[in-house]
Amino acid sequence: MNSKEAPIPNRAYNFQTNSYGIREYVNENAGITNETSTGYKTLLNVRLNYQTLIADHHDLSAMFVYSEEYWFDRYQMSYRQDRIYPTLSEIDAALTHTQSTAGNSSTEGLRSYIGRINYTGYDRYLLELNFRVDGSSKFQKGHRYGFFPSAALGWRFSEESFIKPYVENWLTSGKLRLSYGKLGNNSGIGAYQQQEVLYQNNYMLDGAIAKGFIYSKMLNPNQTWESTGVFNAGLDLMFFNGRLSSEFDYYDRLTTGMLQQSQMSIHLTGAYEAPMANLGTLRNRGFEANITWKDHVSDFFYSVNFNLSYNRSNLEKWGEFLDKGYVYINMPYHYVYSNPDKGVAQTWNDTYAAAPQGISPGDIIRLDINGDGRIDGNDKVAYTNFQRDMPTTNFGLNVQMTWKGLDFSVLFQGSAGRKDFWNNKYTELNLPASRYASNWDQWNNPWSWENRGGEWPRLGGAVTNKTETDFWLENMAYVRMKNLMIGYTLPKKWTKKFFVESFRVYGSAENLLTITGYKGLDPEKAASSQDLYPITKSYSIGVNLTF
Repeated sequence: MNSKEAPIPNRAYNFQTNSYGIREYVNENAGITNETSTGYKTLLNVRLNYQTLIADHHDLSAMFVYSEEYWFDRYQMSYRQDRIYPTLSEIDAALTHTQSTAGNSSTEGLRSYIGRINYTGYDRYLLELNFRVDGSSKFQKGHRYGFFPSAALGWRFSEESFIKPYVENWLTSGKLRLSYGKLGNNSGIGAYQQQEVLYQNNYMLDGAIAKGFIYSKMLNPNQTWESTGVFNAGLDLMFFNGRLSSEFDYYDRLTTGMLQQSQMSIHLTGAYEAPMANLGTLRNRGFEANITWKDHVSDFFYSVNFNLSYNRSNLEKWGEFLDKGYVYINMPYHYVYSNPDKGVAQTWNDTYAAAPQGISPGDIIRLDINGDGRIDGNDKVAYTNFQRDMPTTNFGLNVQMTWKGLDFSVLFQGSAGRKDFWNNKYTELNLPASRYASNWDQWNNPWSWENRGGEWPRLGGAVTNKTETDFWLENMAYVRMKNLMIGYTLPKKWTKKFFVESFRVYGSAENLLTITGYKGLDPEKAASSQDLYPITKSYSIGVNLTF
């Protein structure tokens, strides 16, 4: 081996312990509660690095990490009723005839072996190999460890001699990327979910009730890590001496072994828990794009960045049984599943002409999609291009400008591909008889004989008026001016007189403008959220000083 520089080993050892304790007294009118919560986290980390240069053109580096993490938490509580004197807070300052105690502790451990090898050849061929082995105390012996490898390839094709002469006038840099890797996830189960737990139970022995114990759940000894494998293909391009840069990525993410309740769950009742199993498989495919243009004209500098991402999910495998809802095999996860409707019935003739569904004028007319003469779950329609929990598309636009000390920036962000049902307290139609503050729309929007053009169904109407129909289905797409900032930096020839390196004053505003068709308060929240607070606008001014 011809090496320009000798191998340099680099070893790093790190041992860290974090501890915490919380002691809280809650003085109630009639008693005293004493709670103590303690715990700590211990981290052991050992790292070895190696790097060498071979024949001037081959850069090789390697890293190995050994890591251990250990968590311990403990909780204790004691309570006595009838405090002796109002200002006393110790547990002994209350009578003992009514008292209770509680306490528990939990531990969890994680051990990891991590390795990485990086190779760079001629500044244009890139290779990275990784592996990690993770072991979790949450699983039983024989299934605690998971192996998660990854590899990445890169090719700076713009540096090739058979390409560079033809593109160097306009293409500054070009790079192709391919990668595949796996990661594990153990967050789907608790620290003791894979251990037997006993509950107290009453037994009848010789005609008398006796206390005893019973197993509370069944275990699945084969339960192990969820695994997510991601394939990524990317293209990085830079044009016109770096003024225009772009990144494009396509990914295919497959999560296997998702933890779900096994088929035993439908046969068990009461407190007895069915074992969980690695049953689910979910695939996400999508692309991401990031484009930036930056340039200047004399003293005026500016940059514009636009980013876009799109994701589509598909549930390929789930538990043995699926409840009716919006989780189905070979469909997007949590897609929109809704009853089409004809709007609000205006006359009795409208209700007679519809399939029987127990409605009156002022109620929503649901459509009989399959034509069987009744309204049920078989009349729902799937909108597979929309998801309920999160959008399929996200985008953002960031503009920055500076000119002789003045600076300006504005950030827009938004999303599309999400719909949800606007069913919350704001749209409640069956108002309680007492202790309820109705809003203006609840007085003016509902249909009535005097308000035949009302936007909403009638107050106190059919229960089905608030079911998930297209009537309440809202498009949650939006564009929002997330941030606007204007600042001015004083010239250095002024600030140096006061021994100040830099002085900048600025004003900033958040959430100034939102463009959306959603009728609720905030298109980023769940439409069924009972949190009826709108997104707030905020303004601030500040000064940045550097000495």
